[in-house]
Amino acid sequence: MTTPISTTAAIDPGHLLAGRYLIERPLGQGGMATVYLAEERKHSRRVAVKVLHPDLTRSLGTERFLREIRIVARLSHPHIVPLIDSGEADGRLFYVSVYVPGGSLRDRLRREHTLPLGDALRVAHEVGSALESAHRNGYVHRDVKPENILLSEGHALLADFGVALVCSAESGETITDVGIALGTPEYMSPEQASGERDLGVPSDVYSLACVLYEMLTGEPPFRGANARATMAMHVTKTPPSSRAVRPELPAMLDQVLAKALAKSPEERYASVGEFLAALDASALPRLSTARAAPRTVAVLPFINASPDAENEYLSDGITDELIVALAKVEGLRVSSRTSVFALKGKAQDVRAIGALLGASVVLEGTVRKAGERLRITAQLTSTDDGQLLWSQRYDRTLEDVFAIQDEIANTIVSTLRATTFASLETPVARRHTESVRAHSLYLRGRHSWNKRTQEGVFEAIDFFEQAIAEDPAYALAYTGLADSFALLLDYRAVPVKEWHERAKEYARKALALDESLAEAHTSLAWSLFIYDWDWEGAAREFRRAIELDPKYATAHQWHAFSLASRGRLDEALLEGHVAQELDPASVSVRRTLGWLYYYGRRFEPARYHLSRAIEMNPEAEETYRVLGLAVAMQGDLVEAERVLREAITLRGAGAYAVATLGYVLGRAGHRDAALALIRDLEQRAATGYVSSVAFATVYLGLGDVERALDWTERAHAERRGWVAYMRVNPIFDPLRDSPRFHALLEKMRL
Repeated sequence: MTTPISTTAAIDPGHLLAGRYLIERPLGQGGMATVYLAEERKHSRRVAVKVLHPDLTRSLGTERFLREIRIVARLSHPHIVPLIDSGEADGRLFYVSVYVPGGSLRDRLRREHTLPLGDALRVAHEVGSALESAHRNGYVHRDVKPENILLSEGHALLADFGVALVCSAESGETITDVGIALGTPEYMSPEQASGERDLGVPSDVYSLACVLYEMLTGEPPFRGANARATMAMHVTKTPPSSRAVRPELPAMLDQVLAKALAKSPEERYASVGEFLAALDASALPRLSTARAAPRTVAVLPFINASPDAENEYLSDGITDELIVALAKVEGLRVSSRTSVFALKGKAQDVRAIGALLGASVVLEGTVRKAGERLRITAQLTSTDDGQLLWSQRYDRTLEDVFAIQDEIANTIVSTLRATTFASLETPVARRHTESVRAHSLYLRGRHSWNKRTQEGVFEAIDFFEQAIAEDPAYALAYTGLADSFALLLDYRAVPVKEWHERAKEYARKALALDESLAEAHTSLAWSLFIYDWDWEGAAREFRRAIELDPKYATAHQWHAFSLASRGRLDEALLEGHVAQELDPASVSVRRTLGWLYYYGRRFEPARYHLSRAIEMNPEAEETYRVLGLAVAMQGDLVEAERVLREAITLRGAGAYAVATLGYVLGRAGHRDAALALIRDLEQRAATGYVSSVAFATVYLGLGDVERALDWTERAHAERRGWVAYMRVNPIFDPLRDSPRFHALLEKMRL
């Protein structure tokens, strides 16, 4: 990146280049070179002189660099800044080009942040035509970025061919071997960021797409905390939608950018010309994108328009019921509950929502309850252009709520069938109870459960029990109880046995009433896995759940943990990514991917997913805890301590956060501080339950193998889920040579 520098860095006019060029002032400095404004003495004209840094010159070799420049000098194109001269002076390599007084694209972006669509496309076309010319001559630029795009009387000129031969990030660190073409991290293709030697045309396509993305949104697709983090994001992360920032952009333009930014070079446009042609098509006014858009509908949380806030359970419940009903329609994709509820209370343009969720239509509405009377409004809107497709108001009684939900679902499908989704089937309603009151109580229970707090879970248990009292055959209510008792273990420092036994009891009761409930099979599978260590039984239940409802993200998510515990990490990652695709806005699923990569000892992608989860919810203590472990496993104990000290300040942070900090302090050699945290845990244990896992964790950090084994054996006796991951969790590495540890693995059939 080009940045201003002080005049103290300027070249002495009486020294280097003084016989041919009079250096006036520095224009900017990057990781590879410094650019100066100068006057060419022979022709009395202003030029730009770029002088490579000495360390880069030593790496490249003088003759090699000059040979590169001679090749590039043959390029002649109206949108390529022409080379005037190149050479060597006092062992420092330089080249000279025409000075373009209009500044760079970076300068304009600093002033305006984003460009109008027409201007951005024009710049992309002019730069693209320059790249096409270079590619025809067998040359790949390798450093397309706003700093290297100069603007002259409104037209774009591409500069700096033949310079980016060795990566020297802004910090000055050399990242790869000499001769590997690298450029600026924010605009590197994945193959460039991975250090591949043979970069082709698709690499420049990717970089040009990054520049266009920034012109449209104000930011490049990826920007990490440092150069390495940014490069890792190019390799692992899916670029965000441009329409999430600027919903007025054409939907098809988003798709063109997504193809140009594909991870694999084979999946991108084969040439810059193809990319530019696709951009032209995407920008045509009112171009129909219905055929290209996925058959996805997003049911946004209905708004509680009642004066009583307690009625919010009803609006949330109607949203849930519509999601479930539409998800069963063959050929239609429905955004997950977690994804849409992440937008609750956030007013956004439907076009931006469509881009965020990948949805082609959005359903939204309101619910107003007064006594037993209901007024429900609903409307369906296209995310392509914001056009209203359908709207309706229903004035009924509470007893009619089932019929209203069915009518809305049927009307939505009929509307979609009449417009773009001709092959959709009519949804078939399936009721798990005929009692409106039981159903209402169940909805209130799920509303409380989804708060994911200890208080919310206790409220949920009360509502589910009331629902069962109204209808003892209501299978979903028993599933709610199973999920609640399983979740309590995450929110309370309590012994395992009683809570998991009750979770299994209610899951089995739900299955006895309705064997076809994927939720019930998933709840039972989790208890069989994490408490009973019944690997085969858990796998059977997970498979059955996924067979019954392949779109149930939680089944894939929890199955991934079960697979990982037995060392089947590739399969686990596949299940984890399926869950993330089904529920992209779920912090829990994103954190799960962090856990899975951590268990697989792939700490960099683990850190990426965990950092993403923190961006989604900065208050989730568990995410910081896992991130701290991943960072510690990479050896950066100072950063791991910083992360974990932040974790223990968060609301709800308990013994596990304290223990993980103790683990890191122990590994860092701060023995007294780690022992002080053990004393803190002992004081907590004097007045309440503290899991043996916490003590084992600190002793592992201290390297006290025998005490760590003592507490690990206690954790096994208590049936803590932590020991289910003994085979794969890197934290157990100090114990792996111990016969006692192997005996535990044998007991658990691991």
